[in-house]
Amino acid sequence: MSEAPSEKGKKDKIRIILIVAIAVVVLGSGYKIYTDQQAKKALQAEYDATRTLLTSKLDSISTELSDKISEIAKLGGDIDSLVAVKDSITAERDQLQRTRVANKALIQRLDRKVTGYEELLLAKDEEIAHLQAINSQLLVENNELKEEQNELTKTINEAQQKQQQLQQRIGLAAKLKAENIQVYNVNDRGREREGDFRQRQAQKVKVTFNLAENEVAPAGAHRILIQVIDPAGNVIFDVARGSGSFTVDGREIYFTAAQEIIFDNSQQALSFVYDKGTDFEKGDHKVVIWADNYEIGRTTFNVR
Repeated sequence: MSEAPSEKGKKDKIRIILIVAIAVVVLGSGYKIYTDQQAKKALQAEYDATRTLLTSKLDSISTELSDKISEIAKLGGDIDSLVAVKDSITAERDQLQRTRVANKALIQRLDRKVTGYEELLLAKDEEIAHLQAINSQLLVENNELKEEQNELTKTINEAQQKQQQLQQRIGLAAKLKAENIQVYNVNDRGREREGDFRQRQAQKVKVTFNLAENEVAPAGAHRILIQVIDPAGNVIFDVARGSGSFTVDGREIYFTAAQEIIFDNSQQALSFVYDKGTDFEKGDHKVVIWADNYEIGRTTFNVR
């Protein structure tokens, strides 16, 4: 038996209502999913933009901080804490670059830190200016000290030069000097003759002189040497007869005879007798007298 038309209509209406209700629910869920996805995309885009901006700021702060660290180090300031801050900035930048999913807490924390870092840079500008002022003052004081040191060094050098000159003058004044130098020919009978010698009579010579009065020269022992130099310029030299050598300015010099004396500033008279053993050569001879290592007098004699 078929349904009544009224009942059939009611069922159709109910079916339609259910279909519409289901469609509404499906459409609502789809719309919510769509809007949620769009919200997530917008949040991620905002996060990416903020992350890029913060990364750029951290890089800029790190670079500027490196410059300030170098400047403060040159000026002699303490940089240990700044180096630690720079290392922290590098670590935070790396963490931010690794965090790809939106992280609001991280962004807020780093944003606050960036503000603190910027304030730190400003403070370090003031510190650098202060250190520059101190260094400028130290440079001025150092230059003044250098000028004073140069003046002091100049004064000391001048005093030393004057002292050296004085010592040289004293040294020169203290040197002994031979005066009244005379040369005699002594013959076999011991007779002495002054002046030119005949060759056949000239085998032994006697040299006499006085040591000049000298109040500056200290009393003490001296070695007095004589050189008898032949016409060819050679020192008459015989070790067996008391000859020897001494050194002057690194050069070895031969002497004819020597004796040790004690200088007493009494114008003491000294005498040297040298027996050559053979005839002297004809011509002009020189007699050079030395005290220690410096010359104190000279004279000549002729053998004809």
